[in-house]
Amino acid sequence: MRRLAVPLTLALTALPAQARPEAPPVEPSALSREIAGKGIAPVLERLHAVDKPAPEERFAIAGLEFLGAVEAAWQWRMTYGIAPFGAALFGFATELPPTVTPQPMPPEALAEQAEATLAAMARSRAALDGLAGEEDFGLAISLGDLWFDLDADGRRSPGEGAAELLDGMVWSSVPALDPETGEPVSPALPVIRFDRADAAWLSAYTHLVSGTAELLLAFDPTPSLRKVFATRARIDESRRAGGEGALPPMMDEIIDPLAVAIDMLRNQPDAGRTRAVRRHWQQTITENRRFWTLVGQETDNAGEWIPNDRQVSATGITFPPGTGTAWQAVLADGEALLAGERSIPFWRGPLGIDLAAWLENPAPLPLDGVIQGWALADYFSDAPPVSPENFRRFSDMLLETGPFLAMVMLN
Repeated sequence: MRRLAVPLTLALTALPAQARPEAPPVEPSALSREIAGKGIAPVLERLHAVDKPAPEERFAIAGLEFLGAVEAAWQWRMTYGIAPFGAALFGFATELPPTVTPQPMPPEALAEQAEATLAAMARSRAALDGLAGEEDFGLAISLGDLWFDLDADGRRSPGEGAAELLDGMVWSSVPALDPETGEPVSPALPVIRFDRADAAWLSAYTHLVSGTAELLLAFDPTPSLRKVFATRARIDESRRAGGEGALPPMMDEIIDPLAVAIDMLRNQPDAGRTRAVRRHWQQTITENRRFWTLVGQETDNAGEWIPNDRQVSATGITFPPGTGTAWQAVLADGEALLAGERSIPFWRGPLGIDLAAWLENPAPLPLDGVIQGWALADYFSDAPPVSPENFRRFSDMLLETGPFLAMVMLN
């Protein structure tokens, strides 16, 4: 596949077969097969109609709400021909097959999609409520059964399989070496058995996505999009009438999104939304810690999603011993930033930037003011800057797997 971020390409390597502990095979559940035949939305609709869903059905509802939001985001991108952009989060940087003719994008479409994502994350959390604290359950889902209806036609088409779209993001198709022959062996599509620890992981991810959506909405992208789209229409009209300008049209795909982002940062952010960002990201850390506590108690080794040090991930992605401890040290730095106990190092001198203070009472972040410093002056802090040492240790540990891939998986 498939790049996960622009310009970053995440490289994966599978752990050699002889170094991996044995893991018994897991059979896909009936619900996994139902998804294969019907798709995400129809199965989710059926599950919502269940009067008293069992724990595994509640997890399925939560997971399908999350995956349905990913599917909706990808359909949105397909509808408007949105090129990959941003970080490797929630599919916005995934390359999609061009299967539909794009439509003109209304300026309000981005904000509407962000609101729809927030609503889906809230529904996912509602289904997860209390699930990680209850007795254990198991829901086995085959990656081969999962697919995303990119063109919204209700049928599975080439290029819509999760194995194709998520290769390099939630599993590794990189061949391992046969311990006897030394020949590369392509891995089978994994079957993941999700359990109560993974309920905490999913809850953490919904908060991460919600915080990101709130941050986007805090700056209100619609006026900036309206301005850029209107000007682009005039430019295109002039080109049709009299040829090209000094810059080639291919630069449009760089200039216009950059102009939107720079203009948005001049807006006064909505303090209610930035405070929600802070709460969501704090909950991401809380739920992530709960995940590592629960996964650390597991003694099985079958169909694991993110493993403890005694397990192996069924995804083919290598998580070295100590991954959980190293990642929680990185999260502790993030928690200190959100609490105002640590600061972001300022690039022009030995000053700190108080992220917590900005999220509580935000001001515009015009690019020139951020670079020079005057837009951040009210947030300069004496709090010690966060050290890069924890992230460096984490990156060194995950060097073979890819630290940015691990961050996408671990949230």
